[in-house]
This record gives sequence, structure tokens and C-alpha cells, in this order.
Amino acid sequence: MLIKLKESITLHPFLFAIFPIVFIYSINSQEIKFTEIFSLLLIILPITFGIIFLLNLVFKNKNAIGFIVSIGFIMFFSYGHVHSLISDNLELRHFYLLAIFLTFFVISLYYFIKTERKLDNAIKITNAISVILIVISGINIISDNIDGNTSIDLINTSSSISSSQIDDKPNVYYIILDAYAGQDVLNNYFGYDNNEFISFLEHNNFHVVPHALTNYPTTALSLSSSLNMQYLDCVENSKIIREEFGEAESCFSASTAYEMVQNNEIMKKFNQEGYIVINSYSGIEPTRNFDIAFSNLCGRYSGIMNSELTITLIGKSILNPFYVELFEDVKRDQILCVLSELEEVHKKYDKSIFVFTHLMLPHSPYIFGPNGESVSPEKMEARWEGLENDKQGYLDQVKFANKKLKQIITTIIDESRIPPIIIIQGDHGLKSKINDLNNPTNKELHNRLSIFNAYHIPTTNELPYQNITPVNSFRVVFNELFDEKLEILPNLSYWQYNESPIFREVNPIFREN
Repeated sequence: MLIKLKESITLHPFLFAIFPIVFIYSINSQEIKFTEIFSLLLIILPITFGIIFLLNLVFKNKNAIGFIVSIGFIMFFSYGHVHSLISDNLELRHFYLLAIFLTFFVISLYYFIKTERKLDNAIKITNAISVILIVISGINIISDNIDGNTSIDLINTSSSISSSQIDDKPNVYYIILDAYAGQDVLNNYFGYDNNEFISFLEHNNFHVVPHALTNYPTTALSLSSSLNMQYLDCVENSKIIREEFGEAESCFSASTAYEMVQNNEIMKKFNQEGYIVINSYSGIEPTRNFDIAFSNLCGRYSGIMNSELTITLIGKSILNPFYVELFEDVKRDQILCVLSELEEVHKKYDKSIFVFTHLMLPHSPYIFGPNGESVSPEKMEARWEGLENDKQGYLDQVKFANKKLKQIITTIIDESRIPPIIIIQGDHGLKSKINDLNNPTNKELHNRLSIFNAYHIPTTNELPYQNITPVNSFRVVFNELFDEKLEILPNLSYWQYNESPIFREVNPIFREN
């Protein structure tokens, strides 16, 4: 075995095996559940033991085996990062980089098999390096969680919301279409007229908000706000920052956003009112699962092998050339499953239901044609990467989303005993490139903040404000549905600085244009 008395203990193969998992968790600790990390560790560590055991049966130099395994893991998990780094500066085909990696590994394998050295000093140095890497990641995890735990409580709506406990209530659907831009951006940026879909909605008594804007430019921030009917109070020059925090960087963290989404006030209210809360498996954190949800549609896709963590690990590994092929069918099937079950879920329950659906449409990867067909293999890699590489891919998924939603909405409205409440909303606009995130141009701001926003609320003829934003969506719904008296907040949009959690109001820009 590798570990012997009076010899240097070989730890580094195990530490290099787990480091990629721990590292990804360290930079996304508030967006990944620890159970997922633990599950992957339970997979990778037995694999590492198994590889070492088999190599011990073949080779005599036991110390060399550790280096062979460590080099193998380093090369396996670093391939995608190396390819991305090189590809940013010059075009590099996978064939050539794979050949380089394979050649280096064969040379390393030959050296360590043939060496007669005990490698004690090398083991100590490599152990130290691997331990340092793990410790640094651990410090980042601890720091993030401490920062998250000291974040300000930004939510205070529960006290103002009563419980009406009305027995006969309409089903409520909240459908988030990720990165679905507003009509003006679709027209100006893509030359695409979305009026056919808008006309369909208006014919079915939807109010489609003209020139609609989101409150925040990213999914986590936008959903934190809309699902809690509150603004995130880390606003530039705000009194709360100056008086309570001093250093503004501690005002808002990723953990705050994650916690606000996971423990949101909207789902709590519907649960309190006797609704069955249903989530549609999104495939991404933090909306993949909700503890409060009675059911997660398409939950069969929620296993560890379909998690974002696993997909990221594989995408950056030596399996990167096959990444698209490995996950295209999984992504397609998961979205198609959600769309199918969303259309039928109202048939499964006798009680009123609240359904939250976060769809990765029209967001990349662009894996659907306009009619839902698969994308040709020669286009798939570009379409997996996103908007900047394929505008047509984005538009195709807009068209596909429109087609499926028309079908779903027709079914829901026609088959509902009580006219349902339906909100269809983009969380943010286009994910197009922004040259300077701290100082975006007016056009870049508009592209990112413009969203699709439509409401079907049969109990009201007109929304209180034509320019309603997501933060007020359920203030209106709760006032109508449960006879609440929630204040309608000013409809504002904020931009987040690149390296800071501080938000800057940008509404004057839009008022000027």
C-alpha cells in the first residue's frame, strides 16, 4: 500500500482528486448544497482508492503510483480550463490539445515507473501543495458563510400579510423565462417582431407590459426581489449602508440571495393560505428544489449526476470535447418534461395550487429549433456557448418558448374551473457582452434590463400601474386574491457594480431616452 510506517505518507492523490469539487464549492458555496458536495466525494474517493489498488497490483514502486494518480487527476480536471485559456487567444482544435495531454501523461507514466528513487522529498512537497490548495478553498468557504450569516435581513413582509383561508381560490402560475427580453430589444437588437405572441396573450386577457423592465440584472438578484416583493437595500449612498455597515461590501452577499430565494415570502404565503406549492425542476441553483414545495415536477432529473456542479466538473474536464453530446439530451429532456407536466399539473390536485416554473428558455444553451427540433451537430457547439456566438439560436428558442406557452396557456385557461392567475416574466434581459460592467452604456443597460412581462389576473380589469415591475407582481396578486393592503412600491431598476454588491439606480437613464 501507499502508506507505510517510516515512509512519507502519500496524501496528494486523494487531495487532488477532491480539490476540483471543493474549489467549485468554494466559489459557489451559497449556490450549491453541501449534500451535493458530499455525494460527489463519496463517488470520487472510492474511485481513487480503486485506481491506486489496481496500480499496486501491477507496479513495484508504490510511491510512484501516487504521482501517476495525481498527475492523472490534475490533467483530467484541468483540460477544459487550459483549452478555454488558449482558445481565448488563438484557435485550438481539441485533437491537438488532447495529443499534447496524452503525450505528457505517457512521459510522466514512463518516468515514474522506471525511477528507482524513493521520492520522499517529492511526496512531502506535493502533499504540502495539495494541502495548501484545500486549505485555501476551505478558508474561502468559511469566509463566504460568515459573510452570508452577517448579512442584513432584507425581508419584512410577513407581518403585514394576514391569512384569509378562503376555500375556493384560483390556481396561480408564476412562469420565469430566463433571459427573455422585451419587445423593443427583440425588435432593435434582433429585428424580430414578437407581436404575434403578444396578440395571442392579449386575446386571452393578458396585460402585456409595454417597455417592461426588471428590477435587477441577474437571476439571483431578480428572483430574490420578486419572490419576496422587496428591493435589496444595498443601494448606492443609502443610509442603511452608512449607518449599519460602514464597509458596504458586507451589505449583501450571494448567501443572502440564495437564502431569500429558498425561503421566499411568496411560497410561504401560498402555503399559509392552504395552497399546494409546486416547483418545476429548473436544473439550476437556487431554483432547482424548494424545501417548502409539496412536489417538484420532473424531479427525476434532480440526481447528483444532473446537477450543475457535476455538469461544470465534466465541462471543464478532459471530457470537454464530448460535453455537448453528453448533456444535450439531458437538457432537452428536462425542459420538455417541465413543459409537459406544467400543462397537466392542474389535473392532479383537488386543492388550489401555486406553481413556480423557472425555464432556461430562451437562455443558452440553444438546443431547440423554433419548433422544438434538435439543433444540427455542426451548430451545436456554438449554440451551447450563448448569445454572442449565435443570435439565431436565441431567437429560435424565443419562438419555441412562445409556441409551447401558447399551447400550455390555452390548456390551463380552457380546463380551469376557476379562471387562473398567470404571470409570465423574464428574470432579466439579454446576456449580451458588456465591455465595462462598472460603466455600461445606455444600450447595454437597456438590453440587460428589458424583459417580457405579462399578467393574467381575471379579477382586475387593469393593473395599478402600466409600468409594473416584478417586485410588485405579487403585491398586486395578494391584494386581489387575499384582499391584502400591500403598498405598491415605486417601479425602479438597479445595476450592480462588477466587484461589489452595491446597486445603482438607473431609471433616470430610461426616463431620458
